Amino acid sequence: MTDLHEDIIVDLLPLYYSGDASEATRATVEAYLAAHPEFAATMREAMAASPKVPGNAAPTDGVRTIKRVRSQVALRGTLIGLGIFFSLMPCTFIYAHGRLVYFMWRDAPGSAALYAGLALVAWIALFITIRRTNKL
Repeated sequence: MTDLHEDIIVDLLPLYYSGDASEATRATVEAYLAAHPEFAATMREAMAASPKVPGNAAPTDGVRTIKRVRSQVALRGTLIGLGIFFSLMPCTFIYAHGRLVYFMWRDAPGSAALYAGLALVAWIALFITIRRTNKL
């Protein structure tokens, strides 16, 4: 069974081997490794076999992809909102004094057609955005 100090050293080794550890941390790790040579050899082998990734790595393609997907998801939300809004606008009406006073399709067909066209554009743009996001 490992002791508490060994677990702490294991947590510090990635910082130590990447060169990002402070002087005090480096001294602590080196003192522990000097006192436990079998553990030091095992850890050296494990760190040598692991891939080298600097602690301050520049954004990679993965990070760019995540940012692009986030922006696509935000765009999808906006397009859904616009699609719903423009789809419902032609159906607006005013009901007063027990009767239908205004119904956009009947009383303003040009405006209703404009809103229906904008709704169609929003839904098509949403469909295209979803297809692009799924390809990422």
